Amino acid sequence: MRILEATGRSCLVTWWLVAGMIGFRIGAMPVGTAAQTSPARGALTIVAVDIQPPHPGPDTLCKLKVRLRNSGSDAASNLSFQVTVNGKRLAPYMNHTFRSFVAPRKDTEVSLYNFWSSEYGRPFPSDGRLVVEVRLTAARWVAPGSTNSATLAGPVDPLPAPFSVTLSR
Repeated sequence: MRILEATGRSCLVTWWLVAGMIGFRIGAMPVGTAAQTSPARGALTIVAVDIQPPHPGPDTLCKLKVRLRNSGSDAASNLSFQVTVNGKRLAPYMNHTFRSFVAPRKDTEVSLYNFWSSEYGRPFPSDGRLVVEVRLTAARWVAPGSTNSATLAGPVDPLPAPFSVTLSR
């Protein structure tokens, strides 16, 4: 019985400690923080996904490119993507980072890996529609003043919304 009482008290103490730390962080946050960080919000966006050929059939090799717009004042790099075809994740993107340089205030086209319209475990759909979704799962800002992606700064936050393309036969 004493063990249960001690465990209950330690959980309560832990809960109060965490709540106090959160309250301290919120109270210590300077007024106007949101206004200071808002210019960088949504600075990186996916503006287009190009898939060739536009009307693939079964067992067709598709070329994939994504166009990113950087409306921020710093360049971005270290791009990680998640690509799904009809809801199935493509394996080459699971542990890969593209060191492409996305210049500030410009659009940059990034060539991604080709994929097959159908493969083992993901047959070509009977209705002939392929839904391809491209999501940027991670990116980092390049340090100010750097002209390449060798010197990185903090993570891009928030990341852009996913971009979906539906192809039909």
